[in-house]
Amino acid sequence: MRSLVLVVALAGVLGLGGAGWSAVVVASGSMRPAIRPGDVVLTAPAHRLRVGSVVTYRKPGRPMLHRVVGVDAHGRLITRGDANAVADAAPVPREAVTGVARWRVPYAGLPVLWMTGIGHPLVAALCLACWVRSRRSGRRPS
Repeated sequence: MRSLVLVVALAGVLGLGGAGWSAVVVASGSMRPAIRPGDVVLTAPAHRLRVGSVVTYRKPGRPMLHRVVGVDAHGRLITRGDANAVADAAPVPREAVTGVARWRVPYAGLPVLWMTGIGHPLVAALCLACWVRSRRSGRRPS
């Protein structure tokens, strides 16, 4: 049964990817409370952009996930993180948008954050401790 679930999940992910969908692991708290660090956000191609949409776009050096709060006179998007008091400094050209958020999977990206961020040594130490403990428990006399 577990194998069937994995196959169905994998087929779904591959199908979504083939349709232009992608997954984004949220690394900051700028979209709290709606979207939290460690959540995975599934994004669809950005065919329609409107005020209120949560969009992904590339900012020099990193991807961004913020809400559209307005449109300037040149048609560029004004974005802001829900937890931020002010809008982002630079308007986003529509062609820089890589997707529109459709679904959020809470906490699914935490292992990625742990392994790529400051938590990496902590996760490694925890894994080592669990391995050592499991080896010791297997050596008990019967």
